[in-house]
Amino acid sequence: FDGRNLIAMAGTHQIWAFDPSTDRLTLVAGTGVESIHDDRFLQATFAQPTGITAVGHTVFVACAESSAVRALDFDTGRVRRILGRGLFHFGDLDAIGDSVRLQHPQGIVATVEEGQPVLYLADTFNNKIKRIDPRRREAVTIAGTGEQGMTGGDALDAEFREPSGLTLLGRALYIADTQNHAIRILDLDRETVATVSVRE
Repeated sequence: FDGRNLIAMAGTHQIWAFDPSTDRLTLVAGTGVESIHDDRFLQATFAQPTGITAVGHTVFVACAESSAVRALDFDTGRVRRILGRGLFHFGDLDAIGDSVRLQHPQGIVATVEEGQPVLYLADTFNNKIKRIDPRRREAVTIAGTGEQGMTGGDALDAEFREPSGLTLLGRALYIADTQNHAIRILDLDRETVATVSVRE
């Protein structure tokens, strides 16, 4: 991002940046206090930021401990809350705005669809993958029943076991299915889930 690699520092509840041209690490955002306070970068707080992704001049962060999605706007220098309300507000509810409930999300990846930013989120402890509209602050489950397992097929009938890391290649969303020790693929067009065959 802007020639730097942004790092979600879960342990210190901060966002840092590594500049490969100077080999320097610098603090970008977060006081180090574990909370969910919106403010200017260095006055804002996070709670175990884990996943990090960017679109344009906005960086989106999955904050695991506050079950939240935050945005760092590099045009304004401020952090704002997309989803989540606090350290003790968690659950599993698809909705809009403050009604949304997540549980310990860890993976997040951004893309642009029809000219607008879209986020895909690994809602880790709910064993689901959700699509986030950051403008409307809306969360919708697109894969996973919520039950732990390793079933594939139709996305909404699929099962995961603590999905975490995400990456997007075209319309294929690759998922690190942590407790299944597997890589799963969600075909966003066909709305199906498959498992990558790993050979030694």
